[in-house]
Amino acid sequence: MLTDDELENLVAACCEGDEEEAVWELAAAAAGEPGRVARYHRRLLGARVFGRSEVYRGADLATTGALVAMVDEGDPEPYLLRDCVAAGDPGVAHEAFVRWRDSVDIDDHTRSAGWELDREGRRRDLVVGRAFALLAVDEEAEAGEAVFGGESGEHCPWCGMELHYALDLPPGSAAAKALSLPTADHVRVLACPRCTDYGTVLSEYDGEGGCVWSAGNVRPPWNGPVLDGWDPYPNRLVLGPARPPGASGSAWHDGGSTLGGQPEWIQDPEQPACSRCGRTMLFVSMNCGSELWGGEGCLYVFVDLDCRTGAVLYQQS
Repeated sequence: MLTDDELENLVAACCEGDEEEAVWELAAAAAGEPGRVARYHRRLLGARVFGRSEVYRGADLATTGALVAMVDEGDPEPYLLRDCVAAGDPGVAHEAFVRWRDSVDIDDHTRSAGWELDREGRRRDLVVGRAFALLAVDEEAEAGEAVFGGESGEHCPWCGMELHYALDLPPGSAAAKALSLPTADHVRVLACPRCTDYGTVLSEYDGEGGCVWSAGNVRPPWNGPVLDGWDPYPNRLVLGPARPPGASGSAWHDGGSTLGGQPEWIQDPEQPACSRCGRTMLFVSMNCGSELWGGEGCLYVFVDLDCRTGAVLYQQS
């Protein structure tokens, strides 16, 4: 966590034009504690600091309205500005993107901020609940219900490794209650410790604890070298404390694994579609390599609660 002086110096560096590295640090600070950065929004806007939309997460009516006005008045950086608008005040952003949807492709902007417009122009959130830390425990530890990492007893049709649960939320569990899930289903999503690194893995659950590999999976052209040397996930992740309101985890720093909230992407945002209905799936968790296997990268988990489908994808630098 940055001190007040460190945050002030970071904002000053961004406003003085030293954006390339400083704005990434500021975006990380805003993702972790949006409220602390919000008081600098008008100053950052005046200095045209638009390189990372996370900086404007939780922006108020006035700041979001000012960003919208810049787009409408023909600012030379409309793409970056629309990203920032999408992260700002929900009402102002919704109204603006309803107007813009007929003239520009808006989906990349809104989805990167965790929402989209449906066909009727209504806002549909693509995230589930507020953010909670996920804490790593050794697979032998008795430390509560594993949200990530439990063995499924099923095996990957592509490589033969045992599949693990990338998400396991029994009804009434602490994690399911934390997210206030609008379902009484037992929500489960599968991942392969090997093949998920090379392509999105889809699964389907029955709501009563059953979860199977989806027939909609498409095998990647290459899924790694020979099986020798591949190990199951050595750690599991269990529910930890709540993160600040509006916050997300971090794909770059230790302790970043998170249930709920918004994802922090290592590469470009990827929002998988449900294999049954085609809708954009809801983001549920990010599970970082630093907690799981002591390395880099992150596993992102998505669900469609209506169709009972799940997806897991992997990114690394």
